[in-house]
Amino acid sequence: MAKFKYLKPNTLQEALDLLKGNESDKKVISGGTDIMVQLRNYKIDPDIIIEISEIESIKGIDKKDGFITIGAAATLTEITESDIVKRYCPMLAKAAASVGATQIRNRGTIGGNVCNASPAADTVPALVALGAVATVASVEQERKVPLEELYVGVGRTAIGSNELITYISIPQPAENSAGSFFKLGKRKAQAISIVNGAVYIGVNAAERKFTDVHVVMGSVAPTVLRIREAEESLIGKSINRQNIENAAEIVRSKINPISDVRATAEYRKDVSGNLFIQAMSDSLEQLGVDVSIEGI
Repeated sequence: MAKFKYLKPNTLQEALDLLKGNESDKKVISGGTDIMVQLRNYKIDPDIIIEISEIESIKGIDKKDGFITIGAAATLTEITESDIVKRYCPMLAKAAASVGATQIRNRGTIGGNVCNASPAADTVPALVALGAVATVASVEQERKVPLEELYVGVGRTAIGSNELITYISIPQPAENSAGSFFKLGKRKAQAISIVNGAVYIGVNAAERKFTDVHVVMGSVAPTVLRIREAEESLIGKSINRQNIENAAEIVRSKINPISDVRATAEYRKDVSGNLFIQAMSDSLEQLGVDVSIEGI
C-alpha cells in the first residue's frame, strides 16, 4: 500500500475546506469498505485520505416536512434497522440489507454506496425509484442533484472533487403506493448482483389502474437505468397480466448488459423481465390488490 496523508475532520466545514483546491489527489472515506480494498490492491494512489465518519451533521435518519432524510454517513445497518425507513421506504431497507455481510453493513455507508458508482450498487435502484435527491456541498455552494442524474459512467459521478454528498432526501411516498427491490446473485448472500432493480407504483384501487410507475434496473448498463418507456406503457392502464408482460418486454429491450464471469448478457436480459414481473406482483400485493383476480 502506497503512503498517503490521513486527515480526520470533525465538522463538515473542516472537510469542505480540506477538499477545496486540486493541488493533491484526495479520496474521501467513511466506512472505507471499498476504498481500502482499492488501496491494498494498488488500484488507487491518493496523496490524501479524508475520513468523514465522525462528522455528526451528516449522520442520522429523520422524517420532516414530507421528506425522509438520510445522512451520507448513515451506515447500511442503521438504514436496515431504521423504523422510519422500514415504515416509509421498506424497499430501501431491503436493499441496504442485501449489501455484503454484517460487518460490511456495520461500516459501509449510504454515501459510500452511492458515490462508488458501481453499476451493481444495491441501494441505488431503490433510491432512484423512490425519487431520491442528493444534497451536494462545497465551500462555495450547496446544490441538489436527483440521483438518477448523478451518474456519468462506471465509477464516475457528477460530484466535483471539491464536493461531498451531505444527505439524501426521499419524498414521502404517496397513499396507495408501494415498491419492491429485487436482486439476483450467484449466492443468496454476500454476492455482487447479476441483476438488481426496483419498482415503485401508485394505483387507483377503485378503477384498478396504475397512476404512477417507476422502473429502475442495475447491473445491466454502465450506470443505473430508469426505463421510462416501460413506465409510460403502464401509467393510466388497467392492472392486468398482459400490460405488465408488455412492460417486461420493454425492460428486456432497453437494457444493455454485458457478459462476464457472473452471467451472460442474454441471461441478464431474460431474467430482468422475469424479476420485473415478480416485483410488480409483490408491489400490488402490498396494496391489497387481488392479484388472482387481476391474473398476475
